[in-house]
Amino acid sequence: MAGIGFELRKILREDRLLSLAKVYGYSAILSSGPWVISIVAILIVGFLNLANIGEVHDAFRFQVVITYAIALASSLIITGVLQLPFTRYIADLIFQEREDEVLPCYFGAIILAWGLGIIFIVPVYLWVFEGLPISLIIGAILTFMILCGVWISSILAASLKYYVAVVWSYLLSYAFIVAASYLVGDSIQMLLYIFFTGNSILFIILMSLIIKSYPSTIFLKVDFFLDKNFYWTLGIAGLAYNLGAWVDKFIFWYHPATGAPVIGKLHASVVYDMPIFLAYFSILPGMAIFFFRLEADFAEKYDLYYDAVRSGGTLDLIKQYRNEMSMIIRQAIREILVVQGITDVILFLTAPILFDWLHISVIYLGLFYILTIGAMLQLAFMSILAILYYLDRKKPAMWLCIAFFVLNGVLTYLSINMGTAMYGYGYTVSLLIVFTLSAIVIRNEMKRLNYETFMLQ
Repeated sequence: MAGIGFELRKILREDRLLSLAKVYGYSAILSSGPWVISIVAILIVGFLNLANIGEVHDAFRFQVVITYAIALASSLIITGVLQLPFTRYIADLIFQEREDEVLPCYFGAIILAWGLGIIFIVPVYLWVFEGLPISLIIGAILTFMILCGVWISSILAASLKYYVAVVWSYLLSYAFIVAASYLVGDSIQMLLYIFFTGNSILFIILMSLIIKSYPSTIFLKVDFFLDKNFYWTLGIAGLAYNLGAWVDKFIFWYHPATGAPVIGKLHASVVYDMPIFLAYFSILPGMAIFFFRLEADFAEKYDLYYDAVRSGGTLDLIKQYRNEMSMIIRQAIREILVVQGITDVILFLTAPILFDWLHISVIYLGLFYILTIGAMLQLAFMSILAILYYLDRKKPAMWLCIAFFVLNGVLTYLSINMGTAMYGYGYTVSLLIVFTLSAIVIRNEMKRLNYETFMLQ
């Protein structure tokens, strides 16, 4: 991602009035653009097709099917394990000037995800959608499979020099989904096939960008995960983090007090789903801050530090770069909390109006407030995890992710059983604990950085 940081710093050097706004706007698009575009498009598809399908319940069923497909394909199962170690492995190949192996490994990851994915998803969906039309089941399976391919492709394509094209490919593909679903989406099955087609277009565009960037003499390498440089510690960390990010939703969906069946055996929670969705949208300003500080400021000092180490720089110079990295970490966390704090205060003041506009009952305001604080803490926790990955501190990051998963699951379940006034506190308290622990870990790691760099290699 160093090229992105360079571009952001170049914009700042223009020293114009709007340069700072341009940098943070650019950061927001690059860090959250695809996610925001896809989620907003799914919502729009649901709302626009009320006229075509005829019932709120039917439009909502489509959104629920897609939500589960995203949860299973993009986070919990195959790509949740592959995402971090695959990204690190590709970075190592590039550093070792073995770029001719990048494309075969990318195709191998796609084949692996699809092979394992089809073994998992077919029996699951046959059980989940038992008794429903086979056309719906096939559409759901195809959607899951293409999302696996899109997720792996996005991981690699976002690090290319064509990163702006990645955002535009999302925008165009989901614009097609919205338009086509409005024109011909007269059933849940048709909406699923339109969603599959749009994501197939997106997958082809992303794959074309990757093929253009990494020429190769061989087509496929499927044994890359057996390489000694394929770090399964990162795979466990990625899986645990994604499980932690979704476990509270699944508990609310399937707890008798908060969830209800929507289609087949898929459940949703009217109480929890919209407040947590709005809470996640509230962290977009903080995401922009985090992305800029990480990819521009921290990455620059990180490179300077390890260049000094490798080239025999003086101890004073190495200490200076370490101190500058520590300062940037503190500044980034402080800015995230300040910006998100201001954003949250504004949201708290305007939430009654927003809820009225969205036709959401005001009884959910308290839940929205606590979930918004939790989302802010999740962003801060995610920021520290990213820095730990930069510093190659895989095991501390893994244990923090496992702690997040366990705490969020246990505390969410307990909070539901404690009554409606405690809804959302499990998610937020779990993040408060792991964020505090992660802050202590990164502080200790930065203190020991010089020692571990020189003495433990």
